[in-house]
Amino acid sequence: MAPYQVETVLKNIATTVGEGPHYDEATKMLLHLDILAGNIHRYNTLTKIDEMRHYDAPTSLIVPRQSGGYVIANVLNLSHLNWETGQLTHLASVDQGTRNQFNDGKCDASGRLWAGTMGYMEKPVFPEMETAFLYTLEKDLKVRRHLDKITISNGITWTNNNTKMFYTDTITREVWAFDFDLESGNLSNKKVLVKCPESLGYPDGMTSDIHENIWLAFYEGSCVVRYDTTTGKEISRIKLPTSQIASCAWGGDNYDELYVTTGHINVTDDLAGSLFKVTGLESKGRKPHIFLG
Repeated sequence: MAPYQVETVLKNIATTVGEGPHYDEATKMLLHLDILAGNIHRYNTLTKIDEMRHYDAPTSLIVPRQSGGYVIANVLNLSHLNWETGQLTHLASVDQGTRNQFNDGKCDASGRLWAGTMGYMEKPVFPEMETAFLYTLEKDLKVRRHLDKITISNGITWTNNNTKMFYTDTITREVWAFDFDLESGNLSNKKVLVKCPESLGYPDGMTSDIHENIWLAFYEGSCVVRYDTTTGKEISRIKLPTSQIASCAWGGDNYDELYVTTGHINVTDDLAGSLFKVTGLESKGRKPHIFLG
């Protein structure tokens, strides 16, 4: 891979785990989160100003909604967020009676939201095992369960033609490939695409590019790795100046800027919890989808 450049966009912006990056083309905002702190951020890529809203609960995903505002996940609730007022309007809840909480989430090309939960974690990375699930919030606001016996639901992305979905349960250190039906949202024919080496830590958030590769963040691995989705083989690796690499998303006018979020839990290095931008990758992504419900 040709030389790439890593820029620190917001130093130490996350005090716990920086997550959920989503580039909103309409506003030129990079949406991102500090999960355990309950902080939701909007970074204006034009003015370089970062805005924040705080909630007294873990908040783990944010996607724009077609009707305005955003859909966020806080603990076990999916809610509509009016950014101007800060008001949350409840949409749905899951896993009632458990100690689970929502983790990663993303919308598919039909506008439904995929969002998974994770088992209760007293300390990283030792969660309650196989207590969580993968759900969709459909456009009619009904919740549908797709996978069970999940431990840490993470990293969702699709091929350009929407016939494959890629997903990881972090604790398994595997990336799974499913046959995907966009119209129905059905998953089938699960296969292990990548068995991640323990030396890289834990697979976390991911995105995909126009060449059908996935870009996978490694928590405790100090890197984002690009994999070929046909062979499951590593193509290249981006090294970052901190260890807890949590997620990544394409942004910028040409979607050739890779934004990377990081964690800051029991890490003392100078750039822990920072938001980074990587350029010069000779690849690019696609416009992310929003919630159409």
